[in-house]
Amino acid sequence: MARVVLGMIGLGTVGSGVVQLLAQHKHLQLKKIAVRDLQKERAANPTCPITENVSEIIDDPEIEVLVEVMGGEEPALTYIRRALEKRKHVVTANKEVLAKHGPSLFQLAREKGVTIFFEASVAGGIPLISTIQRGLGANQFAAVTGILNGTTNFILSNMEEKGLSYDSVLAEAQRLGFAEADPSADVDGHDVAYKLSILAALSFQRFVKPEDIYREGIRNITPDDLALAKEFGYRIKLVGTARNTDPKNKAGALAVRVHPTLVPLAHPLAAVSGSSNCILVNGDAVGEIIMVGPGAGSLPTASAVVGDIINLESALKLPDFASYFQPSITSEWSKTASPDDWTSPYFLRLSVKDTPGVIGTIGTIFGEHKISIQSIIQRGVADRRATIVILTHDVRSGNMEAALADLKKCEFLDSVASAIRIYKAA
Repeated sequence: MARVVLGMIGLGTVGSGVVQLLAQHKHLQLKKIAVRDLQKERAANPTCPITENVSEIIDDPEIEVLVEVMGGEEPALTYIRRALEKRKHVVTANKEVLAKHGPSLFQLAREKGVTIFFEASVAGGIPLISTIQRGLGANQFAAVTGILNGTTNFILSNMEEKGLSYDSVLAEAQRLGFAEADPSADVDGHDVAYKLSILAALSFQRFVKPEDIYREGIRNITPDDLALAKEFGYRIKLVGTARNTDPKNKAGALAVRVHPTLVPLAHPLAAVSGSSNCILVNGDAVGEIIMVGPGAGSLPTASAVVGDIINLESALKLPDFASYFQPSITSEWSKTASPDDWTSPYFLRLSVKDTPGVIGTIGTIFGEHKISIQSIIQRGVADRRATIVILTHDVRSGNMEAALADLKKCEFLDSVASAIRIYKAA
């Protein structure tokens, strides 16, 4: 069997896992690895040479495949483009590069007759991309929804189970290596936004600019929110969704968003704890497919990278195989739907002065904005302050924002402590 010759950029957590797994596949030859710092101590001890000069890989005509696992936007983007220009196939785990530059990169790959494999860029060890791209190729998709970030799921799960604050659980996640020293990419939803852009491209053939994706993080979620949600039969998760607002119009706007969501306890998303991921895919032929598994980590992510390499190695024997593996993604960015037009029920937690007529005034304001209240309770009267918890029926987001703006003008309102959407199936 002819060997496939690989070059890899990056030898961190994922790269070390790739080296370990490639050792089991002797027909895949890792010829050279490029790193930023040769002196850095590493978990892996590859048998191939290591260099600081990336050009030794990109300019080597024997190397057919570039494996990029260094992460970050630059210089990874430059290296991937250079490799495509040299007609090398690319296997990458880099969600940020794909989300921000996907249209131009896939266009370049088509022009050069090569392909980009990117299973590891979303949901780590879950074979999500190959499932959507090939296994479910006969379907038209209504939506892709899921828990796509293990760090935030770990934090929310532990806050609920232990009754601890966000800050204390974040510190524990950082100590255990689940969260970075700067956790903003995870806890503010950027990581999920990148993944949603990629999933939108696979499901609806159009990337969405990450900055156009509606995004709320989990920094403001409190143990009180989690306890009250559970009391009402819900669990709070950071959920990302990409949905086609007009299935009959392939160029229509996509509703793409990530935000905390109250999920019914009986729903599969609510059962996913710790750092696991869970994705729901809605196809017109198969209905709803659910996939659960590890979303990150050295070996789960490396498994996806090496799986792509093995698929690529098999395909290299076929004539004009690249066109088969090139996803049908347009070179244009997708339009996005206005967040004001989304509809869902809401969970609200208000801090108010305990004075007569408060609940009646809230009802009047909500009625003026066409908001129907499912339930409303008052809790914890102390020092003439009270907590009011409201669950609504379906409401347009723009109407809710307008109602909350009017509420904030009322003298009795101390704060809108929480306003969280409740899960609504696509």
